[in-house]
Amino acid sequence: MRVATLILGSVLLTHSAEAQTPIYRCTGQSGTVYSDRPCAADANPHEIDDSRVTVYTPAPAAKQPSAKAAAKPTRARSPKQARLPDPAKHRLACARLEQSLRDVRTKMRTGYGAKEGERLKMRQRQLEQRRRLEKCGR
Repeated sequence: MRVATLILGSVLLTHSAEAQTPIYRCTGQSGTVYSDRPCAADANPHEIDDSRVTVYTPAPAAKQPSAKAAAKPTRARSPKQARLPDPAKHRLACARLEQSLRDVRTKMRTGYGAKEGERLKMRQRQLEQRRRLEKCGR
């Protein structure tokens, strides 16, 4: 059944633009097969119900601006050290994240309800993600 569905889907996709091409439905020992060629001398074309098929035609693209007009002035790049965060601030932020993670893990070791447990798990995931984004090592 899946094979027939896949074949029908591919036939629909390849022939959706060409409504003139007939499609034949053949039932044999291996099941139902759809083909663009008749499988028997008395084969009749299969009518496809394409009323549920939606075709999207995008609007034509606007003219591309010329290369000169599209070129943006380039800025001189700042040195790499200017882009790096202050190491002291980075260590402080990482220490805060680690402390928050320790607090969440401590709370998770104590008793809590189901709702509180889900909140703690989500908070732990958020803190770990922030730690990865901040590139805090363990």
